[in-house]
Parts: sequence; structure tokens; C-alpha cells
Amino acid sequence: MRPLTVGEMMSGAIDYVRRDPGTVIAISAIIGLAAALAQIIFLGFSYSRVQQFPTEPSATISPDELLRMLTTLGAIALATAAVAGVLQVLGTGMLSHVMGRAVIGQRTDLRQAWTMVRPQIWRLVGATVLVAVAVSLAIVIPLLPGIGLLLAGLPEAGAVALLPGLGLSVVAGVWVSFTLVLSTPALALEDCGALTSLKRSRKLVAGAFWRTLGIVLLGSIVAQAVGTVAAIPFTMVSGLSGELSTVTVFATALGALVTIMVALPFLAGVTTLVYLDRRIRTENLATVLAAAARS
Repeated sequence: MRPLTVGEMMSGAIDYVRRDPGTVIAISAIIGLAAALAQIIFLGFSYSRVQQFPTEPSATISPDELLRMLTTLGAIALATAAVAGVLQVLGTGMLSHVMGRAVIGQRTDLRQAWTMVRPQIWRLVGATVLVAVAVSLAIVIPLLPGIGLLLAGLPEAGAVALLPGLGLSVVAGVWVSFTLVLSTPALALEDCGALTSLKRSRKLVAGAFWRTLGIVLLGSIVAQAVGTVAAIPFTMVSGLSGELSTVTVFATALGALVTIMVALPFLAGVTTLVYLDRRIRTENLATVLAAAARS
């Protein structure tokens, strides 16, 4: 087996769905349904509070009301994103196993995928938290000098310090995010610890950062674009009402379900193939895979 081209990775992310459609679709549907249910629950709990928000354009909103609105909406978004993130990492772990076996010609059913990922669940969650912390620190640390100067009552100096800080924050956030992007397939396929998976990702991406960024970013754009298009009917239903109601809540949740079902398998496939390609190029994994395929 030779290293993969970008085109082969994109087509491979579709081919493994064709190979095990029942398993891949079932995993994506379960993850998407769980994320949609979580969204419905969070929106349901906050329904009464959101209904109290002023909706008329001419309504005057006091600072306290604005703070309450932002706090409520932020809490809903944060809780939904946290649950969806954990679920998608779990789904990516299962789909990494499906892709890893597909590469050597093996089929994987839903029970096998769950059996393989079940002992790794807490490590996958731990790796996700570590990546989130690392990215957050990379974004925040360059901003600290400017924020410190602002808090010290030096607005001019703080503004001057924030300008380069913002640039460094973006660069550092992107670099850390894509340096650690292979941690989930590394943990799933190598069955290593959470911290070790981050180290493995950093090692594999080293020397190929821009290639990794380009492929994963392209896969993310394609997956999100196709998922968004597939969810348009539900998004339109949600937007027509203009207010939070039972119909809009369910339409929003169904839109999220469809997006995850479409986007998750493709992006998980691309990320796993990037991981395998890096190991083929740097660790002679091709020989191991060829032997496994023959056996």
C-alpha cells in the first residue's frame, strides 16, 4: 500500500460508507439522534425563559435584561455544543475503527464497532477535553498582555498590545487545533492513553502541517456544506416561525440530526485516512497493513 493522494482520501471517505453502509449510517444516526434529543431537552428547559425575551423591534432592553438574554442563550449554546462534541468524538472513534478495518478489507458491524470503542470512551472524552484546553490556552495566552494593560487602566497601551495579540491568538489556535487533529483516530486505532494520543498526533503532523491542515479543512468544508444543504428544509421551517415554539424546536433538532448524519461519516473518514497516510509515510505502516490484508 502506497501513500494516499488528496483525491483518494476524499473518495475513500465515501467508499467506506458504501462498504459498510448499515454500520456507518447506524452510528451516525445514533449520534445525531442523541445530539438532537439533547438539543430538544436544553431548549425545552429554557423555553419559559426565552419566551420572556422582548421580540418587538421597538422594545427597550435594559442592561440587566440583555445580560440575562445573553447568559441564557450562551448557556444553551455551550451545553448543546459540549454534549454534541462528546457524542461526535464517540462517533468518530467508532467510525475510525470501521475505516481502519475497511482499509484491510474487513467489514465491521455495529456491535463490533461498539465493542472496540467501549473501553476507550473515557479516554476519548479525556483527549477531547485536553485538546479543548490546549486550544483555549493557545488562543487566550497571546491576549493576556493587552487585557492586563486594559485592566490596569492603560487603554491606549492595552489596545496597542491587543493588535498583535489577536493575530498571534488566531495563528496559535489554528496551529494547536490542526497539530492535535489526529488524536482521536490515534487513540482509537492504537488503543493508547489520552495524553499519548495528543503526542502521537503532534508527532505524525510534524513536517506535514500545511498538508494536514489543507486536507482536513477541505474535508470539513465539504462535509459541512453537504450537511447544511441536506438540512435546508428543516432550517427553513425553523426560520419561518420567527419565534421559539414546539415546531421550531423540533425542526432545529431534526436539522442538526441530518447535518450530523451526513457530515460525521465523511469527516471521520477523511481524518482517519490522513492519520493512516501519515503513518504510511513516516512509520512504514504499509507493510503492516498489507500483511493484515493478506491474512
